Amino acid sequence: MNTILSGQNLINALREHCDQAKKRIWIASPYIGNFKDVQKIIGGNWMRSHIDFRVLTDVESGFIRRDTYAQFKESPNTEIRSLLSLHAKIYLIDDWCLLTSANLTGMAFSARHEVGQVVSGIERVVTLFDQWWQKAQAVSSLPKSPSETITNKEDSTKYKVLYKLPKYTSGASDQFLKKCDQFKVFASLYESVTGRNQQMIQEGFSLYEEVDYFFNYLYHDHPKQPSKEYTKEVRSLSRRQVESKQVEKEILRYFELMSMSYAPGSGQWRLDRRNRIRKILPFEIQSPKKKEIREVLDCLHCLYSYSWNKPKILSENNPRSIARAWNKLINAPFIDAQLIEEVIGEIKYFGMSSACELIAWYYPEKYPMINLNSESGMRFFGYTI
Repeated sequence: MNTILSGQNLINALREHCDQAKKRIWIASPYIGNFKDVQKIIGGNWMRSHIDFRVLTDVESGFIRRDTYAQFKESPNTEIRSLLSLHAKIYLIDDWCLLTSANLTGMAFSARHEVGQVVSGIERVVTLFDQWWQKAQAVSSLPKSPSETITNKEDSTKYKVLYKLPKYTSGASDQFLKKCDQFKVFASLYESVTGRNQQMIQEGFSLYEEVDYFFNYLYHDHPKQPSKEYTKEVRSLSRRQVESKQVEKEILRYFELMSMSYAPGSGQWRLDRRNRIRKILPFEIQSPKKKEIREVLDCLHCLYSYSWNKPKILSENNPRSIARAWNKLINAPFIDAQLIEEVIGEIKYFGMSSACELIAWYYPEKYPMINLNSESGMRFFGYTI
């Protein structure tokens, strides 16, 4: 049975399915609004590498706002194509399909009376979308901006708000999980190219911990610190460099240099820190020891950079609240952006960096350490972070 949605139910249903997507988010919309509104409509799950994210639009007679286009293009799993005279609005999320009158704009979902139908048996819609997708042209750049008349009509906030767009507060968490995905892709390449450092394997390093050490070497310990200049910009690689597998050759060369300089046991402090956190957590909620909470905080490198937060975390939070939040984080069947935001919200002065570092220390086989060193290292090898 097909379901008709309108008003607040329309936007709430769409956002809920986008947040829960596991494999696919396909969108057809001739008008795509500013990124702030788009985030509220579809959330940030589309950034994840396991999501097949396709955007079908019309850049000639419709528009996609430049800020949204730029953000979409930063995710390697995103593909944008343009189909001239597209008028349909389709939202395909996994096996859920919404056919609607609403464009992907804040104006459509918050200031217009729109309607949508949830379609059962989506195979025909998937086939149609794919047919249009094959006809469409890949978008590598945007044409001149459309007239203000069009953009004001289709994407404006000056009209009376009829329905509330959902809040979007998990941007940093979504970005962290996106970076984890990219780190994992790099780690797989690193392992296939190098075969890993056997001394580190014997000492108990996980693959992600070894790659973190490798990135730290490139940023701090190599004489030329080759990744240090890529704290913001991605290193541009020519087509010739890519085709000649320059990245793989550089990974192997720097790996060999790192291995030559690695003294057995020099990374033991990392293993000790990881093992101590895993021994302390999870807490007994009824009687968490403040001393052990302090020990966990002492293991978080980011709190050395923001040292004023550590005493505040200890003095302005109930130990049980801290223990309960940390247990929730590490005992969850899977960690998503919403969970990270919940944990951050339950502990004053315990921020995004601290939560992500705690995850990496506790789950060294599942979650990498995302920091300045790793981000710069990935940018050095051409990864968009």
